[in-house]
Amino acid sequence: MARFLLVASAHIDRVWHLEGPLVPGGRQRHRLVERRYGGGGFHTGSVLLALGHRVALAAALSDDADGRRHHRALARRGFAMEAAETVAQPTEPLEILLDPAGERTILLPARPRRLTRPIAAEGIDLVYLNIRHRPEYPEALAPRVVTQMPLDPDERRPAAVVIASRSDFALPEGAMLDRARLVAGPSFRHLVVTAGAQPVTVLSGGAAERMPVPRLPPRTDTTGAGDFFAAGLLDGLARGMPAARAAAYGAATAARVLSDRRAFLDDRIDRDQC
Repeated sequence: MARFLLVASAHIDRVWHLEGPLVPGGRQRHRLVERRYGGGGFHTGSVLLALGHRVALAAALSDDADGRRHHRALARRGFAMEAAETVAQPTEPLEILLDPAGERTILLPARPRRLTRPIAAEGIDLVYLNIRHRPEYPEALAPRVVTQMPLDPDERRPAAVVIASRSDFALPEGAMLDRARLVAGPSFRHLVVTAGAQPVTVLSGGAAERMPVPRLPPRTDTTGAGDFFAAGLLDGLARGMPAARAAAYGAATAARVLSDRRAFLDDRIDRDQC
């Protein structure tokens, strides 16, 4: 069992189940709207908890009735919440448009909630950063940090492993590797690039290693797929797996969760009456 600190988001998602794909300029009906817990911190942490690890969550939650209920719900699900912060912004749901093929469009709030306190990672085995703005932390922590590649090209996040999605970065592999090295600094070891249903690529300075992604049944709800992959990757790294093997394990973990979400996470809001 490992101890993880996730510096990541915890949202209330509003998922619109559409009857057809989105078309520019068109109109689309929806058959269902559901509210459920989501966000990178919630998704990744729930899977790590299900795999038997300890998970502390550093997330910014709103200081309103919904935010306070959300905080209690996360604690009941097993998250250590001492590193969480409250902010004055009201709770604003994340809108997710899900078409019948499982493709999703996510509408982000215009003003994200931000953490203000430095990271305290005493007794933590691995720190995972999946947040839009870099939190403060000492560079000495970098060998224990796994981070998502920041969207801001000037942002620096000292880390050992960088995760990037091809949907976010239209760069050749060499340029993406150079950017990861610049972002992560001297502690950088591996860049892990996801590409949806395409193989996961691990770049470490030598030849690229490509790990296949298991096929999913049609119409699978892929919301949280990248977060579930990160959970498997973190689990593999904590177990001492080489980066490429951990990436393959991450892809297999994501497929398992997407095939049976209820076995790994309870995202029901009605249970907590939010």
